[in-house]
Amino acid sequence: ADKGGLCKGTAMKRFLVALGLMTLASCASVPEQPTITTSPAQSLADWETWKANENAAWSTKEFAILKIDDAIYLKKHESAWLTTREHKVLGYQWLLGRPRSAGHFVITYTGDKAKVFDRHTLKEYDLAETQTVKFGNGIDVRFARTQISPGVNGLRVMVYNQAQPAARDFKGLSHFPYDPSAVVEARVEAAPQAEPVDFQTSRGWQKRFNRVGIASFSLQGKAMTLGLYSDETDPAKITSVSAFFLDELSGSETYGVGRYFDIDVKGLPKTLTIDFNRAYNPNCARSPHYNCPVAVEKLPIALRAGEMIPPKH
Repeated sequence: ADKGGLCKGTAMKRFLVALGLMTLASCASVPEQPTITTSPAQSLADWETWKANENAAWSTKEFAILKIDDAIYLKKHESAWLTTREHKVLGYQWLLGRPRSAGHFVITYTGDKAKVFDRHTLKEYDLAETQTVKFGNGIDVRFARTQISPGVNGLRVMVYNQAQPAARDFKGLSHFPYDPSAVVEARVEAAPQAEPVDFQTSRGWQKRFNRVGIASFSLQGKAMTLGLYSDETDPAKITSVSAFFLDELSGSETYGVGRYFDIDVKGLPKTLTIDFNRAYNPNCARSPHYNCPVAVEKLPIALRAGEMIPPKH
């Protein structure tokens, strides 16, 4: 069997075949795997810490996902303004365009900057990083550039409400029991050059990621592969790789849109430890305010590791 876990052929042909497949292929025999150096006990402890951080990101952090009242995505030269609506608590809502009356919070995306008219004052914000404007009474507006179509940035504007009942009532994420066998060491075959791939998203849009390599590994006795994606195109500048995948349980025990994993790296490595216990559902699984890529690669196994399907899915 080929050491990379792919079928026979030259390195270039193997890679191009893998890129053309939208489901994962397995070969007749399982490739030899590198040794995992982290102890099972340490992996379990790290996983418990990771779960606690995931739950905090959804509910208790200052800008937790479930504290978002509303979000809007602006194209260049578009504006939006903030109004209120009544729910269990007073909430806020974005409306596209400009209000007819004065005294409202208005934001305009110019492409280079964001112009904010905060009821009485006008201020420009640089978009090199996420910006926050305190609106008062536990209400904050946050905005940053984000991709709204392949290779095209827009402005995502969110309003956070510290009194959001969804965050207050959150019971926590559900995960399968920790499975040491779901931690694998993968061999990474770098792409000859970064390949832009457009994914359909949860909003019906498209979003582009750079496929920078193929990870080959064995899981449950089967050889398989996953594409690795990055925002970078230069392998030396890559600081994180991500994968989006389905499995045989997608839509029943795991989320139908797919699950993801992200791994911090220093440049594209030759081997990569993948802990599928940390497979997580995208933000759109519980929040309507995000734009998540829909996975197309499928692991040919029932993977009972990582996050389970959310309620009401």
